[in-house]
Amino acid sequence: MKKNLLITLMVILIIAVLGAVIYITVFSAGNIRGDDSTVATNDSALPTTAENETLYSESFKVGVIQTGLGSASKDCYGGFMMELDERQLMNNLEIVYVVEDNEDLCRQKIKELVDDGCDVLYTIGRFASESAAQITTDIPIVFGAVNSPDEVGLVESNEAPGGNVTGVSSYTPCFEQIDLINILMPQAKKVAALYSATDEDAVLQGIIAAREAENIGLSCTQYPIEDKKALESTLTKIKDEKFDVIYIPVDKFLSSNIATITEFSYENKIPVICGDEATLAQGALATSEINYESIGRKAAGMVCDILFEKKDPATLSVMYKHDCTNLVNKAVRDKLGLEIPATALGEIELWETPTEPPTEAPAPTAAPTEKEE
Repeated sequence: MKKNLLITLMVILIIAVLGAVIYITVFSAGNIRGDDSTVATNDSALPTTAENETLYSESFKVGVIQTGLGSASKDCYGGFMMELDERQLMNNLEIVYVVEDNEDLCRQKIKELVDDGCDVLYTIGRFASESAAQITTDIPIVFGAVNSPDEVGLVESNEAPGGNVTGVSSYTPCFEQIDLINILMPQAKKVAALYSATDEDAVLQGIIAAREAENIGLSCTQYPIEDKKALESTLTKIKDEKFDVIYIPVDKFLSSNIATITEFSYENKIPVICGDEATLAQGALATSEINYESIGRKAAGMVCDILFEKKDPATLSVMYKHDCTNLVNKAVRDKLGLEIPATALGEIELWETPTEPPTEAPAPTAAPTEKEE
């Protein structure tokens, strides 16, 4: 009996020892796997040293050349600097800022920037951009606020610039201006697009506007105008055929006859949507204006792509799509007795005559024939 009891105790002891060994083995293995897993997770979550060096360790010199002295040019520069600051790149960049409205001095200062070893040039306005492109074919050039860069020869095409020059174009935002009709007058159905028959830019803007009107469900009739007599007869047609709204682009002829158009507008309660703030100030109801700060910001992004991401300006497409500001002439709204829908109030700014006349901005031209996304 005692022998059986001893055997039983020995078996229990052996089982207990084996259980302890198995438990310790499993627990240790689990801890090892847990540590490995934690290390892998931490390694994958942290950026590598190489990534940090690519983004932040390099330093460059950027030459900024501004020829225009108006608010548009200043905003192109201001937006550029704000974007670089928000990207926390100011410690990586030495900015050499030149403002020169004299053409000969402007060329001289661009050459000095090139000789001084700038890694990229940001040129604001057509003259600065064309001059820089003539002076260097090696240093990347990013322009801001140049109308139709392909037509003036800065790039081979907007889609594939092909050389050392690319940038951000300015244009009359015809699409956005026509879209204003639906925002301000959702009940409108018929649009009359007036433009000078002899002004190529105005013709293009009128055609683009008509296409956009059709795209958003409006009926649009184009009226190329040759002289003041034709303008007066066209306005009579617009009244007789009960058009809801008139669209006029940036157009020197129509601008010189704007009093005739606005008097007709007030008398017949037919609002005028126009191509720029200058025409708005002369009595049109509304326009959509490019935000030039956004041009500067986009140009800064392209400069960063070239310097830090090593992108080739030859393959960086010219940018056209911009942020725009919708302006409504408060006094004209009141004259027309127009009640703006509540849904539009967050999308517009009421414009009032400034106490000092605004500095004239560079006259923009039409957008590409297809709406940019």
